[in-house]
Amino acid sequence: MPNIGGFILAAGEGRRLRPATLTRPKALVPFCGVPLLELVASQLGTLDLCGTVVNVSYQADRVYEAARRLAGENDWDLRISQENTLLETGGGLRQGSRLIPDAEHILVHNVDIILDLALDELVQRHLESGAAVTAALVPGRGPATVTVRPDGAIEEFRNPSGTAPYTFSGVHLLRRDVLDLLPDDGAWSIILAYQEAQRRGLPVQAFLLNEHHYWADLGTARQYIRAHGEIADCALRYHPRLRAAQTEQARRRAALEQTGVICTGALGLGIDLSVPVGSQLHNAILWDYTRLPRPLLYADGIFIGNDVPPATATGDERRPDRRVYSFLGLKPEECRLEPLKKQGSGRQYWRLACGDRTWVWCAYNPERRENSSFSAIADFLSRIDVRVPEVLLHLPDANEIVSRDLGQQDLQRANVPEKAQFLHQVAKQIARLHVVGDKAVRLEELPLQRGFTKGLYDWERDYFRLHLLGNVLECPNLWSEAASEYCELRTALLREPLVPVHRDLQSANIMMVDDDVYLIDFQGMRLGAAAYDLGSLLYDPYQCYPAELRNAVWETYCDAVRQLGGTPPTRKLLCAAAVQRLLQALGAYGKLWLTDGLDWYRPFILPGLRMLQTAASETDAWPAVHQLAKQALLLAEKHPKIRGE
Repeated sequence: MPNIGGFILAAGEGRRLRPATLTRPKALVPFCGVPLLELVASQLGTLDLCGTVVNVSYQADRVYEAARRLAGENDWDLRISQENTLLETGGGLRQGSRLIPDAEHILVHNVDIILDLALDELVQRHLESGAAVTAALVPGRGPATVTVRPDGAIEEFRNPSGTAPYTFSGVHLLRRDVLDLLPDDGAWSIILAYQEAQRRGLPVQAFLLNEHHYWADLGTARQYIRAHGEIADCALRYHPRLRAAQTEQARRRAALEQTGVICTGALGLGIDLSVPVGSQLHNAILWDYTRLPRPLLYADGIFIGNDVPPATATGDERRPDRRVYSFLGLKPEECRLEPLKKQGSGRQYWRLACGDRTWVWCAYNPERRENSSFSAIADFLSRIDVRVPEVLLHLPDANEIVSRDLGQQDLQRANVPEKAQFLHQVAKQIARLHVVGDKAVRLEELPLQRGFTKGLYDWERDYFRLHLLGNVLECPNLWSEAASEYCELRTALLREPLVPVHRDLQSANIMMVDDDVYLIDFQGMRLGAAAYDLGSLLYDPYQCYPAELRNAVWETYCDAVRQLGGTPPTRKLLCAAAVQRLLQALGAYGKLWLTDGLDWYRPFILPGLRMLQTAASETDAWPAVHQLAKQALLLAEKHPKIRGE
């Protein structure tokens, strides 16, 4: 049998995994609590190899020491190829292969790839076929750039169409002489050699993986976190070290839950953790020795060990964590911060600019649970094709988010023709949230806000009674005639199916970028009646859309729901939800104006009452609520302070 050598590609800086890899080389990043280098080396260690090379460059000393320790503990023959400058995959293989001179074939495994595969099957297929190259390909996942001919030969590695059926897995076997097809010494991708082999008519074969072979590319933070959730459900067949780690992760999770910690979503748990009772971990990776400060929601991020500091105040003096600049490749002194309009409680936004490039940087107070859930919900919405700003970086230990800058054009500022066009787009996006999102959210444990219940509807009602009828109009008794009817309205909403709703779908939370709409300020998402979002959108006091436009957008929404396989609410439910939403909005206007001193909200009290009257009048089901709105509007129109006198 020909001699086979192993090669672990581990020299990269792990730039896409930043900022986690600022403090640790990619090869030593833990997956399920075990360093990636150990997981890959354990797989190669199951084969009879004539030596395995690990190439190193970034933080090379640490990788070298880890490899030396692993070799001693497991009797693995690991040899280190030091790259003073990164040589890419091809250049690294060419240099490192000199350390295994007897190898006639080289089995290559990227260090940031997880693959549950019996590697001896790949070796056997490669040798029996007489191929120059055999590459394991993943169907239906990843960037999908590889095409294969009917005879099993790889046709293209870099098909630009975006519709190719396969992804290069990062695990492959090559005949040693293929390295001679690379250009002269330098940094080259091994794919160049494979393409040259194809051009010369050498056999470059595909080894097609199937549903039994778990594969994950851990190249980005999002992929890294998500893979921890996927692996928990896998029936691993060919990777004993990972199977043991999987079992240990389940034990650690159960132990945390027994202490009163809520564990949801994808988790990766190291050793010697300190997580306060009452905390919730969601889509969170905690490296060894992580110590969390308070019982809060810790979501959608990587905690790299040691003490997580208490939250820093979100004041005007706040500046981005240094890791923000490192992640974006910026120098702080070359950047400027421009404050943006404050959005909600405990959140402050700035535009981070460097030259003509801009991002939105947010610092938030984690004591308000919805702030910590923003990044996780943004990821969920993007996966169901609801357009939201892309979160580029989340630092849950610093309570900071960097996202794509959508500009400053929201629906509130659009001209009339544009509003009609974009409202129809919003209706279709919300239909996706209600129908597709409903199916998806059942499969996940998203950290949503408390769903709509009798108590929450009553809170919105009482907000209106206290702050608008009581404090502003000084006529709390106006509610008496509508009280019984409101109970019927609330019951109608409570009987509706619960679906994920935005909860604050008004024009200021709809951004326009070129010809597309994006939803923002969705961290308050919860389960509720679908009609609530449409009531917020169509009866928005900031806009007061005419009936013709409201009806047209409502029909667009209903059509979209049906096309997605759902059943839209009735018109009566739309009016009920609009009334409910307007009670909450008017209560907020009253509080923000009189109690919080924000005069900006005062002018919207009259439009809000007019929309409340309109919503109640468009069905004969709520005459008492209609009368209440009419009387409140008459009082407000005579109120000198509301009129700004």
